[in-house]
This record gives sequence, C-alpha cells and structure tokens, in this order.
Amino acid sequence: MARHPLPGHLLAYARRHRWALGIPLGAVAVFWAFGLAGASAPSPAEHARWVRLQPQRIEQQLGLVGRIQAAHQQTLSAPFEGVIRDVLVQEGQAVAAGQPLLRLDPAQIQIQLRQAQAELLRAQREAHQLRHWDNSPEVARSRRAVHAADSALQGAQANLRDTQALFERGIVARMEVDTLAQQVQTLQQALISAQQELSTLAARGTGEERHIAEMELANAQARHEALRRQSERQVLNAPFAGVVIRPAVQDASKATFAQPGLQVAQGTPLVSVIGLSRMQVLTQVEEADLHQLHEQMQVHITGEGFAGQTLTGRITRIAVQGNASDAPGAAAHYDVVVSVDALPAAAARQVRLGMSARLAVILYQKDHGIVVPPEALETGDEGATYILYRKTLGAAPVKRRVETGRAIAQGVEILGVQAGYMRVPD
Repeated sequence: MARHPLPGHLLAYARRHRWALGIPLGAVAVFWAFGLAGASAPSPAEHARWVRLQPQRIEQQLGLVGRIQAAHQQTLSAPFEGVIRDVLVQEGQAVAAGQPLLRLDPAQIQIQLRQAQAELLRAQREAHQLRHWDNSPEVARSRRAVHAADSALQGAQANLRDTQALFERGIVARMEVDTLAQQVQTLQQALISAQQELSTLAARGTGEERHIAEMELANAQARHEALRRQSERQVLNAPFAGVVIRPAVQDASKATFAQPGLQVAQGTPLVSVIGLSRMQVLTQVEEADLHQLHEQMQVHITGEGFAGQTLTGRITRIAVQGNASDAPGAAAHYDVVVSVDALPAAAARQVRLGMSARLAVILYQKDHGIVVPPEALETGDEGATYILYRKTLGAAPVKRRVETGRAIAQGVEILGVQAGYMRVPD
C-alpha cells in the first residue's frame, strides 16, 4: 500500500499558526523524546526511527498583543457652559468615591435658569387661564353682551307689537311700524353676532389653544428642570475611588488637565477617573482568526513590564464591527477585551496602566492527549490515516488506523491509539 503525506489542510494550519502557538507551555508542554525509549532499545537505528507515544496535557493557543487599561474608567464633562472656578485635585492624585474634584462658576447657568423660570411662569399663567376659561373676564363680558343684545331685542319686539296694534286701529302711521321692524332686525343680527363671539371665546378653553398652552407649559417645565439640575452640578465629584488623570479624548495629544479660569462649553471633557481595583487588556484579532474566539475563553497574560509574572483572565467582549482600512481587500481587525483576574500581590506592584502585554488565548486543551509529528501520518489508498505502531520496542510493528484531531504547534493530535511507539520517517 502506498504512503501519502499528511493532508494539506493540517500542514497549512500548523504553518499558519506557528508564530502564535510558539508560546512556551511550561509544565504542560508536549515534547518529543527522540531516542529516549529506554535502556532496552535494541540499536541506535531503532532510536532514530521510533518515537515514544505518551499521553500528555496539550494546548492550542492563539498569540495576540495588547495593552493594559483600567476596566472601570469614567470621563467627567462640563454640565453647563461656564468658567472653572477651582480645581481641587492634581493629576495622578488618588481620590475617594464622592470626593470633590473641581468647581464651576454658575453665573451663566443662573441667568439661563432665571430666563427659564420666567418662561415657566408665563406658561403657567396662560395654561391656568385656559383651564378656567369659563370664568375668565373675557367670557364674562361676552356673556353680558349676549344678555344685553337679547334684552334689547325683546324690548324692541314688544314695542313693535304695541305699535302694530296701534297702527291697525289707525292711531299711528305706517312709517313708525316699519322703523320698529327694521330696528328689530338690526337687534336680531346684533344678538347673533354676540352669541357667535361667545361661542368662539368659549372654544379657546377646550380647543387647539388649550392644547398649545399645555404643551408650552410642559416644555417650559422640562427646560427649567434641566437647567436646575445642571446648576446643581457646580461641583464635580469622583464617581468611584480611583486616580484622577487627563480626560480621555480622541486626539490624546490635545488632552489637558482642567485649569482654574478656563472657559469651557457644555460637554467639554474636564477630568477622567480610573479605578485600579480591576484591569483589562485591549487587543485586536484578525478576521481570519475571529471565528476561533468566543467569550469566557481563558487567557494567559505576560509582559516585559512585569517579567516573571503570568496573569490570567477571560475574554469578556468581542467587537461586532471591525476596523478595516480604506485599502481595497485589506483585512479587518476586531477589538477584543480581556478581563484580568485579581492580581497577586507581587504582580500588583509591577503592573501599570498602559503597559504592553502578550496574550495566549487557550483555544483548545486536553489533559490526556497524544500528539505526533505530521510526517509520521500516512494515508492509505482508501483515504484512511494510519501510523506504524508497536506496543513496545520489542513488539512487531503493526499498521494502526487513527483519526486526526487538532493541528497545534507540536504536531497533530491523534485519536484511537494508546501509549507505545511510533515510527517516524528519517
């Protein structure tokens, strides 16, 4: 039966990840004990060709680089436009939760607050008038006008009836009757106009004007309340215990610490507070390796700044959107956040924010696995993978069919074989 090399996808995988997976595994590393088969080896040639198979703890890792940062960081911005009156802390100073950091001059916000209060009072007055519009002076005058027009009309109609009776008896002239009839018509029109005016005025208390007044009142209340809350934030306090640093801005070179007398606009970053109780590492992964990562994966962290210390942590967040350059075909990179476990006392004295870090993400691990060199695997004509195996160096070699697992830095994991010896081609 012909011998075939290891399938191409396993060799390609091993070559592609060799740089990332070359991180030392310490006590869990798998090594190849060529020529250490024991004192009973029959000859040096046998030592050169047969390799000891022994279950070991194996790991597959992905190497990344990142930077240490505080897991809890908050930037305090100016709540309103004004002048910085006092700065009560210095850059790099440790602060307690609730400790005052700086104080702003409230002169400008108080002017805005008074204007908002005046608008609120006007809106309240207008809304109150429309809520009680039926009892308003305007409606009362209109009602009196309707009553007066109705009384005048009734008097004119009575006078017309009397004059008509006198005309029928020949006592008064026809002209007097016509004059009174015209007067009644005029008073009827006056009554209709007064009634229409009363109806129009009464509708103000229930129509669009009432709704407009209510909405203007709600807006005035919201503006006044927002300005009142802003004016109460004249003193900025530390949200939690930590260290005060320059504010985090997009252009780090332009970041400055707050200074007394500085005019600032609303929303201007003034100071940042970082907590030192918990740390994290921010790194990036290429799109080709992204599918291998998921949250809660274990990570080992080392760095030149804290040499001799190995920190542990887990992946807590993987970005949904990548950072790709504008170049056509450029690969995207995705931000990955690794939460660092509680630091040992020795590491806590060495680790500082901003230090570079090397990360070894544990993609796969197995306590009892067997790994062989890729060149030791052979493929038969039927497509099955096998090795030449013997239980002991004195036993006859047999062809043992195996299944391949993961390709890692030390070789390829195989399944279906126990401890023993395997032939490796020269």
